[in-house]
Parts: sequence; structure tokens; C-alpha cells
Amino acid sequence: MRFEGINYESPNRFSARQRTVLTLTPLPVACLFRGILATCRTEVRGQDAFDALLRERGHVLVAFWHETLALAAWHFRGTGYHTLTSYSFDGELAARFVAEFGLHAVRGSSSRGGREALIDMARAARLTPAVGFTLDGPKGPRREAKPGIALLAMRSGCPVIPLAVAPTRAWRLNSWDRLAIPKPGARIVWRYGAVTDPDDYAGARRTSRILEAVESSLNALHAELEAELGVDPEL
Repeated sequence: MRFEGINYESPNRFSARQRTVLTLTPLPVACLFRGILATCRTEVRGQDAFDALLRERGHVLVAFWHETLALAAWHFRGTGYHTLTSYSFDGELAARFVAEFGLHAVRGSSSRGGREALIDMARAARLTPAVGFTLDGPKGPRREAKPGIALLAMRSGCPVIPLAVAPTRAWRLNSWDRLAIPKPGARIVWRYGAVTDPDDYAGARRTSRILEAVESSLNALHAELEAELGVDPEL
């Protein structure tokens, strides 16, 4: 569900062509994505750890790379969990895409509306069980975490759990994040990793230490999973 006082809308005015794309694209793309995933062999590792963390703490931040946003949306379909997308056209398209899976997008980014978005995300993190966060969004560099996740963890007090996703066969968009779209019949593995708890960190370098812990945990998780599955993330 959506919560009062949280901004879910972009203030941008989009062109007629962009409005047409925004109206006509999300539903058929989501249907196509569901159809492809229905042919795939899927596996989730560490779900028990995620569920236990939710029971113990009540709320959690899920950290993943921007390239796995679509696969994360499918994994969390129907939960009503929240994520963050920018005010831009791409951000609006992403917000409407995740809405097709029963998720909600708080609006803002590091370049515009960053402070307000952080406040809204912290509020959402206290109201909904889980908030998903693309560490390298909205514009990269790819697989390099920005400070937002550390600031959100400190402000909300929520632990951060990384989620790596790897399809054995996928198309990669020619975008900065190399967004992964699994091919029919692929094997896809979602894997949760080691938790970073903001309460374990203090001192002048608290933000950077939390950021380093989350980034290294997620990158290690991807490296292990991709090596096991024989996946080259550059292709």
C-alpha cells in the first residue's frame, strides 16, 4: 500500500512521445517478463535468513545492483514493498514497471530531490517490512555503491541484506547498468548474503564503513554466484 506523506510522483513534464511510451509499455513488458520467467528454472538461496531477519527486526533494507531491478521486482512481486526511482523518464518507466508487480516507487535521486527522497525512504522503511535499494542507481557507475544506502540505514536503523541475482543466459541492454533480461529456459538464482547492521558501526567514518561493508558483501556474493553458474557479467 501507499502511505500518506510519501512522494510517489515525478514533478517532470514528459513529452507526448514519452507519455505514450509510459502508457503503453509497462503492462506488455511486464507480461512478457512473466512469460519468460515461467519457462525458467528458479532458485532462491538464503530465504530463511531473510525471513528470520524480518521476524527479529521487523524491517529490512534489501541491497542489489541496478541491473537486477527487474528480477528483484519479480522476486518480491505482490508484497507491496517499496523501492526508489528517479524523477527522470527512465525512473518513471521503472516506477510503472515495478507497479505491475505490486511494488511502489518512492521518487527522488541523489541529483534531484535527494534529501526529501531519503526522508521518504526512511519513513517507508519503518512502515513496510522491506525496502529495496539499487546501490548504483540511478546513473552508475555500474556496481559502485553510492552513499544513499548507508545514509538510509543510519536514518532508519534498519539492517541491510544484499541480494545477488544471476541468470545463466540473458540478454543485456546497451545501457550503463547492462540490465539483465533472462532468456527463455534459463536458470536463475537469487541469493541473500551477510547482513550489515548500522548499529555495529560508530565514529567519524561510520557512513563510509557501512557503505564499504554493503558494497563488498554484494560484490562478493555476485562473484561467487556468477563463478558457480559460469556467468560472464560483461556479456
